[in-house]
Amino acid sequence: MQTSLDTAANLAPNLSNLYWIDTNQQLLTLCDSILQSAQQGIAKVALDTEFVRTDSFFPLPGLYQVGFGDCIYLIDPLALDDWQPFVNVLENAQVTKIMHACLEDLELIYSHLGCQVNGLFDTQLANAFVSPDYSLSYAALVLNRCGVELSKDSTRTNWRQRPLTEQQLHYARDDVLHLVQLHDALVADLGERIEWLREEMAGPRGHYTLADPEDYYKNIKKAWQLKPAELATLRSLCAWRELTARELNVPRNRVIWDDHLYQFAKIRQLSRNHLQQQLPAVVVRKFGEALMDEHAKGRQAPAPSRLPKPLSPKQNQTVKALRNIGRAKAQALGMAEELLGRKREVEACVREYEVAGVVSPAYAGWRSTLVGSDFQQILSEASPVP
Repeated sequence: MQTSLDTAANLAPNLSNLYWIDTNQQLLTLCDSILQSAQQGIAKVALDTEFVRTDSFFPLPGLYQVGFGDCIYLIDPLALDDWQPFVNVLENAQVTKIMHACLEDLELIYSHLGCQVNGLFDTQLANAFVSPDYSLSYAALVLNRCGVELSKDSTRTNWRQRPLTEQQLHYARDDVLHLVQLHDALVADLGERIEWLREEMAGPRGHYTLADPEDYYKNIKKAWQLKPAELATLRSLCAWRELTARELNVPRNRVIWDDHLYQFAKIRQLSRNHLQQQLPAVVVRKFGEALMDEHAKGRQAPAPSRLPKPLSPKQNQTVKALRNIGRAKAQALGMAEELLGRKREVEACVREYEVAGVVSPAYAGWRSTLVGSDFQQILSEASPVP
């Protein structure tokens, strides 16, 4: 496939097979070529993104990198306005999209393009199924598997500046240059475990979902201490702040901090005087009326269920026992222990068993075949079901 290379060629003439995509027609041509290849078999595409997120709620796209065939394509999101061909590629499960530690990339794609990525292969997660390293960086994996040392000097640069520097172009190219090679090597090592990886990719690790604003209050550290009416108020205030930050596309703390929302939730009737005592004047002027309105609504709203308290010593002993089971099984299989015994998932498992008498869905599927019966025994002994 031929396309222009204006910016890349001028700044980095030594980067061969690197193409700059900055017109809708160029993007359409590239995407048609990928989809035609998929019709003849399963196409493999290396994919990465660069973005900026210093002063915004949503990540702002700076660059999409696509490796296809022998070429690498740098897609300029600042120059294009017809993304449907690219969305078609991303949603086509017959095109394997190879990425590394892709959760933030999936968030960018969802917020910018409004779609999910199907046919996803995460090299970081795949590596965890065949080695003890759960969160190995792309650079470390490339060094281990390909014997190539990558520079990470451009990680924190401004990817929305134009033109990009030669250093940025090298970095952008390198971030997808080895992904197909990594994919092929990992698939060979995975063997039948590739079905476990596919199961993971079909779940939260392979899809981004924008959180419900009504649920953010559950993230406040001390929210479990609040009384029912206070908790309902906190839920209302947090939901308002979440929607406001999204609408203005600013970080949450640019609207109001979590701790302020928590403190206001404990007040029976929020007044302007309360706001003026704790908030900068500019925040009171901008959001004061809305805060008092949402506070009043929250005090009248039905109370949500009480949030769980921190785990008791007995519960923590159960968590430790479950994690030991997961660790031993993972070590025996030569895989990362976090896949079977992440603390957060095990804690949730203990809580759910005490409430519902079942092992949590996180330990269904492929995990159940490895640790399900052991988990069931430990949980039933710790919390017998009536």
